Amino acid sequence: MVKKGYRAFLVTAAVAAALAACGKPAPRRVTEETRSFRDDLGRDVDVPVAPRRIICTSPEMTEILFALGAGGRVVGVVRGCDWPPAARELPSVGDFSNVSLERVAALEPNLVIAAGHEQNRIVAQLERLGVPTVAFLAPDIASVRRNVKAVGAIVGEEAKAAELVAAFDEKISAITSEAEKVPLGDRPRVYLEICPEPLMTVAEGSFVRDAIVLAGGVNVGAGLPRPYSRIEAEVVIARDPEVIVLCHGGTTAADVAARTGWGQITAVREKKICELNPDLILRAGPRLAEGVAALYRIFYPERAEGEGIGES
Repeated sequence: MVKKGYRAFLVTAAVAAALAACGKPAPRRVTEETRSFRDDLGRDVDVPVAPRRIICTSPEMTEILFALGAGGRVVGVVRGCDWPPAARELPSVGDFSNVSLERVAALEPNLVIAAGHEQNRIVAQLERLGVPTVAFLAPDIASVRRNVKAVGAIVGEEAKAAELVAAFDEKISAITSEAEKVPLGDRPRVYLEICPEPLMTVAEGSFVRDAIVLAGGVNVGAGLPRPYSRIEAEVVIARDPEVIVLCHGGTTAADVAARTGWGQITAVREKKICELNPDLILRAGPRLAEGVAALYRIFYPERAEGEGIGES
């Protein structure tokens, strides 16, 4: 439902800084035509019908905005929003876990797009500042499609969103249709490492776990208590992955092979330790289809070459 006369409260950086001590923003009122949008935190947010000045605090949502052709409306991002290259030129309002309200206010946004639970504190701060803020979650592959469509609707790019989702599905379907031909007993056990210290991997409730399965792998992180979870070295060794995928850039294959006890792991013995650009697999955006393709090539290099699929 469209509401007229919605007052979005914006403050300048100078005023916000001056009033930080007493914790009270000094709003400048503007009239916006808005509509209600329920975000992934269950909040009903009045968002501008035509958002013109968007701040994005999530790298994957920044990628979605640019892919939709709305990058020209993004006026600020957090550090780590580095794709496409044009995003690197935008003003920074802080980092993923610590956004500067003064910088946000100075850019005078009429919409902020954030991540879900990881940024709850930031979302609450922006609510108090009076800036319409919507938050998105991505617990699975299906939510990537949903988020692209939702953001497309918010920025008025529904047709482009439909094209992006169709291309995403086409690429993944080409891979999964081949992966499904591999008998379950022949699919490789996969340990995907997202952090070396402490060791962390993925489990159920993670779109990254979904990507492993869609590419034809068996995730050795199954059954861990959280979607992104610590895992003991002894557990990795016991589950004996046949492929190890490193998604953090902080460790080499040689480092992994040198870990105590890891020499007995099949992937180490057979030198099947691969590094993968984490941005392709740890961001729930359109490029995740490239990440699934890259996993398929890692799991089944001979099949991928012979089938001619999975190429970017």
